[in-house]
Amino acid sequence: MPYTLAKNESDYNTLAPSEPEGEHYFFPQSDFSEGVYIDYRDFDKKNITPRYEFGFGLTYTTFSFSDLKVQLLSNASTSYLPPPSSVIEGGTASLWDIVARVEAVVTNSGSVDAAEVAQLYVGIPGAPLKQLRGFNKVVIKAGDRVTVSFDLLRRDLSEWNVAEQSWGLQQGDYQIYVGSSSRDLPLVTSLTIGSG
Repeated sequence: MPYTLAKNESDYNTLAPSEPEGEHYFFPQSDFSEGVYIDYRDFDKKNITPRYEFGFGLTYTTFSFSDLKVQLLSNASTSYLPPPSSVIEGGTASLWDIVARVEAVVTNSGSVDAAEVAQLYVGIPGAPLKQLRGFNKVVIKAGDRVTVSFDLLRRDLSEWNVAEQSWGLQQGDYQIYVGSSSRDLPLVTSLTIGSG
């Protein structure tokens, strides 16, 4: 599922444009008062159990997840502001530097060959509980296991700082989750950036 299906209509956050008034009457806008708390992030924040969560899918077999490993790359810059670099499409080139690598093992524990979408979520300090930062669809034969890997870019671990007008890499403990949907995340560990 590319979005969350609620049990009740009232579970959804109200997304409505701000009412235009005065000199802005002909230019409606939205103030986005919900911030980044949309879809599964809003459900997590309000602790609402959905009917079907973001990332949910059906299969003819069963999968299990194990052996979660997270490694901070030794040559990665972990300073708050990104290192100076050229500006490319999408921002400063250093936002695409790989900071960490995540690996997990997915096992097809059923009797049918099938595909699973392994999903990586990250909890950035001071941000939503978890945010999708990668997914990897793998076909696994019955009884086999596959190692999936994800690169975490500086951009994946940063938040926009309005005062600095730049992306900032938060210092502290990041929660790392891997599983098959936003609510089915059997593997959890943490990654510390900076002094923690």
